[in-house]
Amino acid sequence: MKPWTEKEVLHLLGRASFSATPGEVDRCLKLGREETVRRLTSGQPLADGAASALVFSEVKADEKPLIVTGMGDQQTYWLYRMIASPAPLVEKMTLFWHGHFASSQYKVSDIKLMVRQNGLFRQHALGSFRKLTEEIGQDPAMLLYLDSYTNQKGSPNENYAREMMELFTLGIGNYTEQDVKEAARSLTGWSYTRKTDIVQYQEARHDAGHKVFLGEAGYFDSADVVRVVFKQAALPKFLATKLLQYFAAENPSEAWIDRVAGNIAKMPTIENVLYELFVSDEFYEEAYRMSLIKNPAEYVAGAMRTLGLPLTATFRASMGLMGMDLYAPPDVSGWKGGASWLATSRLIARYQFAEKVAKRVTDDQLQSLVPQGTQTGPEAYVEGWRRGMGLAPLGKNTMNVLKQYAAETIVNSKKPAGGKRSLLQLLLISPEAQMK
Repeated sequence: MKPWTEKEVLHLLGRASFSATPGEVDRCLKLGREETVRRLTSGQPLADGAASALVFSEVKADEKPLIVTGMGDQQTYWLYRMIASPAPLVEKMTLFWHGHFASSQYKVSDIKLMVRQNGLFRQHALGSFRKLTEEIGQDPAMLLYLDSYTNQKGSPNENYAREMMELFTLGIGNYTEQDVKEAARSLTGWSYTRKTDIVQYQEARHDAGHKVFLGEAGYFDSADVVRVVFKQAALPKFLATKLLQYFAAENPSEAWIDRVAGNIAKMPTIENVLYELFVSDEFYEEAYRMSLIKNPAEYVAGAMRTLGLPLTATFRASMGLMGMDLYAPPDVSGWKGGASWLATSRLIARYQFAEKVAKRVTDDQLQSLVPQGTQTGPEAYVEGWRRGMGLAPLGKNTMNVLKQYAAETIVNSKKPAGGKRSLLQLLLISPEAQMK
């Protein structure tokens, strides 16, 4: 087993949570790799006695109560959960499922349904993928988003059947157009009425005829569709690829995909699968460290969390400018991710966020990140803030540039306050701060 040092802890927490405070790093070092991973994947706090996240009605942004019917306030509350949850991997997986089983408020037009769906993702975040797939098919937001509430005998709507196989379970090339048609027939009968907020199965709307789907024949319904899909060899590999790309590597090897797929096929929950991934030596290999670009939620929530910044709608709006509008993925395939997060306009939004953070952070918050004791030199400021913000060790070029800046504007300056804020801003826009 590979060593368990600050580097490994920062790598794990950068992938399985939204940030790492110095206290959390020290705690994980004491717990060891296996116990740290066990706590993360079981949804337990890393620290004993950690407080639970506050409920919606108790949270304020900009010192004002949140409004339950407001999309912006619901986005802000989810950002708060990312910052405050004692079970960060649960929120990380909730975000994963939101992009995987994507639906958008801009079509659903009912934020309470989007929040309800969000609760479904959180409930099954580390649980059974099959159970979540069964339930998402009858979720009101999904029924509206893919028009499957209109799917009925004699007039099938193929949207959900197609996306369920292409984007949710099997991937392109592992089903035929005839399979889409037969799945759509099998899925008929489910309806949703906005006025009564009731999902209902209406037998008269269901096509009870004989179907042939993915090589099996029978008088199938929605439960049969899930049953047959989950027998396909392509499914574990499809999910393994997505999980590895989200947590481990942009281009994971076929051998690694196959190993994770094998675990998905034989293990009952995502908790089990991620435990095996996060304790493996392969996950910590040097080639995979600092190899993924932080998504806007990770970038914003991470900075707010480590610096102790108050909740504000301004930072939630910054996430949208960076390309991640919570409850509103761009389309049914979710967010593209990867290099798209650093497109020109989105990168500018990160720079603007860093400037806002530098203006809002207090002198006490900044000073608390710098080691106390002997006279503070430029490297102590850079390294103290780097560690305080949960960033991996800086590259030589970045460290040299920031040390020189700290020397000129803080250590050797008669007015160091402005230099401290500018140094923080430069650290936030450094190449290393964009990566995990």
